[in-house]
Amino acid sequence: MSAQIRPKVWIVLVNWNGWRDSIECLESVFRQDYSNFGVILCDNDSSDGSLAAICDWARGDVAYSPPTGPLARLTTPSLPKPLPYRLLESAAQARLGKDSAALQLVPTGGNLGFAGGNNVGIRLALTDPDCAYVWLLNNDTVVEPDCLGHMVDRATTAPRAGITGSINYFYSDSDRVQALGGGTFSRYRVRSSLHAFGLQSAQLTPDVRAAAEQRLDWVSGASMLVSRAFIERVGEMEERYFLYYEEIDWALRGHAEFRNAVALDARLYHKAGSATGEHSDSAFAVYTMCRSRFKLYRKFMPVWLPACYMRTGRDILAAVVKGRRVNARAMWRASVDDLLMRN
Repeated sequence: MSAQIRPKVWIVLVNWNGWRDSIECLESVFRQDYSNFGVILCDNDSSDGSLAAICDWARGDVAYSPPTGPLARLTTPSLPKPLPYRLLESAAQARLGKDSAALQLVPTGGNLGFAGGNNVGIRLALTDPDCAYVWLLNNDTVVEPDCLGHMVDRATTAPRAGITGSINYFYSDSDRVQALGGGTFSRYRVRSSLHAFGLQSAQLTPDVRAAAEQRLDWVSGASMLVSRAFIERVGEMEERYFLYYEEIDWALRGHAEFRNAVALDARLYHKAGSATGEHSDSAFAVYTMCRSRFKLYRKFMPVWLPACYMRTGRDILAAVVKGRRVNARAMWRASVDDLLMRN
């Protein structure tokens, strides 16, 4: 497919008190060998001066300091500055088109969570009549130069593709897989799992790759190339979750008409949980994940809600046995709040 006719893509990043991660991500994104894209960065009411810092970077007033390590190759040397950008007062009345700046900076007006922040960017992207895809990309990622091209190629050839994923590696261990596209979801076992989680790249055999494509129940929210048709027919992301399970909700809503796909040559590297603390004993992350799971079951499969409670009870006991009392208390509080129907 020639560069001149490739579909227009708007890339949406959500930033919350993470301008350093966002700048590193942008330094890699703007090196894509895909010619027809723009970036919308939605700031979720950061308190660390994120928007000012990103504007300073785009103008070239502050030099970018690349990280050390093997992934520095994706952001070094620093992009030429200034980088054309537009800082919006809000996205409500804004419109995008052929002459829009490559980088749009949008304050969302509050901490709207993952879904809410992305929805601000999605709505703005769709004001561009040429927009064919929206790539929801976590701001704590860096991407290979050919990542977007491979994703679009797969999205345009996979039958009925609505959401297309990539191969997500761990930023701190760049040869170890975090997710091969996304994962599976079992409503009966109350369990979701990521394809190929923890495998080394050499272990991604044809059988492993085929299994990921054959059953891809949901695409990882770290990297989701979503077609315009999917958004217009299925709707935006569900904002009631705030964090976690939005991807599964979206997949369930679109299942009747669309399929999920994975671009097996598209590679990126994800820091994973840098904003939420999900890989430590973070009461916020554990509580929010547990509450979101309850909300998913109440919405789509209320008959299986008792199984969800049983699974949560088992998780609480396991956390107590392991001495992870912060996690146990957070899950208990989430269970009580769900029973009392507290939002």
